[in-house]
Amino acid sequence: MAGPHEPAASSSSVHKQRTLKPLPLFAGLTDDELALVAQRARLVDVGKDELVYTEGDPPDALYVVVTGRARIFARGVTSQEETLQYVHRGDYFGVISLLTQQPHTVTVKAINDCLLVKIRQADFDALLKAIPSLAVHVSRTLSRRLSQKRRDRARQVFEATIVSVYSAVRGTGRTQYAINLADSLQRETAKRVILVDMSPSGTEIAALLGGATATPAIGLRGETFDPERVQRAIVAYPSGLATLNVAHDPRLASDETQIAPLLAFLAQEFHFVLVDLPREMDRTVFKALLQADLVHVVTDTAPENLTAARELLDECRRTLQLAVERVRLIVNGRAGSVSPPELEARLQHAVQAVLPAAARPLVEGGRPIVALDPGDPYAQAVRRLAREVGGVRVGLALGSGAALGLAHIGILRVLEREKIPIDVVAGSSIGALIGAFWASGMNAGQLEEVAMIFKGRWQTFNLFAPDIVIPLPTFGFITGRRIVRLLRHYLGDRTFQDLRVPLRIVTCDYAHRRLVVLGEGPVVDAVRASISIPAIFVPHPMNGRHMIDGGILDPVPVDVLLNMGVTKIIAVNTLPSPEDIHRRYEELAAEQAAREATMTGVWPKRWRWLKRRLIDLVEPKIADVIMHSMQAMEYILAEHGCQQADVSLHPTIPRINWYEFYSVETLVRRGEEEAERFLPQIKQLLAV
Repeated sequence: MAGPHEPAASSSSVHKQRTLKPLPLFAGLTDDELALVAQRARLVDVGKDELVYTEGDPPDALYVVVTGRARIFARGVTSQEETLQYVHRGDYFGVISLLTQQPHTVTVKAINDCLLVKIRQADFDALLKAIPSLAVHVSRTLSRRLSQKRRDRARQVFEATIVSVYSAVRGTGRTQYAINLADSLQRETAKRVILVDMSPSGTEIAALLGGATATPAIGLRGETFDPERVQRAIVAYPSGLATLNVAHDPRLASDETQIAPLLAFLAQEFHFVLVDLPREMDRTVFKALLQADLVHVVTDTAPENLTAARELLDECRRTLQLAVERVRLIVNGRAGSVSPPELEARLQHAVQAVLPAAARPLVEGGRPIVALDPGDPYAQAVRRLAREVGGVRVGLALGSGAALGLAHIGILRVLEREKIPIDVVAGSSIGALIGAFWASGMNAGQLEEVAMIFKGRWQTFNLFAPDIVIPLPTFGFITGRRIVRLLRHYLGDRTFQDLRVPLRIVTCDYAHRRLVVLGEGPVVDAVRASISIPAIFVPHPMNGRHMIDGGILDPVPVDVLLNMGVTKIIAVNTLPSPEDIHRRYEELAAEQAAREATMTGVWPKRWRWLKRRLIDLVEPKIADVIMHSMQAMEYILAEHGCQQADVSLHPTIPRINWYEFYSVETLVRRGEEEAERFLPQIKQLLAV
């Protein structure tokens, strides 16, 4: 099969910089460093089922995925292909062979059409010397990835992630959280996961899971590391999760040199290694934090515990390399009630998640709540965190389209019915409105009930009627007060942090012509800003800026999800294409001609003419011109955005106009039909 092929004409440096900047490997670089990378990088296309390189090929380049997905596999002892990893946007490969100068030990094949960044050997070496932070990032990857197979076992893991779970105080729910996260990781990713118990007894996790508490804890003593001893101590549970008892009491003497080889060994055997650390800090515990790719600091909202967490986070920033990227703050909301913004202000660190109170014990009868009750709010929050750690988050981009956007409701209904997990939603214009309602906890049925308010044409006109305030509107005909009242009725004073599903809303700072992505503050304000159609709605003031419709610059915000590191994206574009519009006018003209051909007599024809004139008087012609002009432009941008998604849905109905909010049932049904048509592709997306 053909391999990656570079475009005939090299992409411009500016275009490449824009392509590179959102990728995690390059996200922290300065503009000058990014320009240097752009000079030495090439963008290459790889078609579906094409090979990037094969096992045994000499090292040639570093590859970074921009769009698409690829499969990394090796030949096992039976010569059967053994899948080691699926790579998505932002993942990179080829680095081990470059740094070791050894032939590739794996084969990489594109699952679908891919765009890759390719940096050849000489350019890669030059960049590592010129950009220290890039060298640090790559060195961490090198320490995680294992290029050699163990002599007595076939290689099972291409890359492992080590997560240390730590709390500065007792009673914050750390161990129960670690159990639920580990179990959820195994279920959500179907990969090999091990949970390491480093409590003083080494049996706390086994006692909670009802496992073999008699299995001896291996401890951390001895002059040499013994992998066989560790292998014998691993306990496998029927759920697929594995555990390892490693008794470590920081008050007693232990060998701190044992922790690094232990974690390195486990990283050869498991895709995810979760370490539940004891509260007391010593050199061994500190080394476990240093070895981790991610550190989940668990606290609750008790004032004294927040103080301890703040001190711990300050220490992490001083001593852990890339602490801001690696440390995740997890707040158990069972005790006290402090809002996420207050928590972040007090702790001076972003809150990754606030875990809501659970309706039952977090571990009951030997089973974690994520297995017993996946729908529990606590379980849902942990499952979402697991999908983020596992790199399998699913994002939904809901686009512009005015009334046509009601088709989003039908899409959501099918996703709910099929239990398709959605970890984050990004919305623009009507997509922002529907996304906000759904993220707040409303289901598709409730959304349709709200939309049915507009089933009568008078109700639609009343909601969007121009405000008679001044003779000549300066910014728009509609202030949006009625819509804000409607939004507040359903959303209240919710902030983004109060939503059940993470949400991003796209709007536009019209004075500076800049895209603004909103993810904090009051949700109603964000939605009102995103639906502010220019010249129809008065722009919405926010923080001294005037915001207008997000669809102007980003009608289907796939890029927002990509920049958040979401690897699996479903996009919905409800905007009609030029072909749809042309077909609509042809059909309407043909129907009108057929009706007129059947008319006999003067009065029916005159009544028909008069009826058309009356309709022309009440139909929003000025708004029609504005909307059709906008949607023609937005469609092009939307299609470009959808090309970056994994699955793109286009539930349009050419016969329905942008203002026909009263066609609720037809639009919702069309969304359902489109989602059902693409269900096989959506399910395939979840499987890889």
